[in-house]
Amino acid sequence: MKNKPSKLWLLPILFGLSGCVLDSTAPAVVSDYCKITKPISYDSLKDTAETIAEIEAHNSRYICVCEHDCPVDAKSAKN
Repeated sequence: MKNKPSKLWLLPILFGLSGCVLDSTAPAVVSDYCKITKPISYDSLKDTAETIAEIEAHNSRYICVCEHDCPVDAKSAKN
């Protein structure tokens, strides 16, 4: 019986044609980010300090990007 050649080389082409994004580090479009995310709530008595810090960092990014309320950084404050 003759072995058939592998067609695994077709997978990258199929992924490219289907629009699948395999790179999770690629930047998201801001409008899409604001559609799929929201601020996160937490319980200051039950959540750890590390969890609260991460939630507050996420919420700060959300407010800055989606509500256009970013804090002024030190560099632009000097000008």
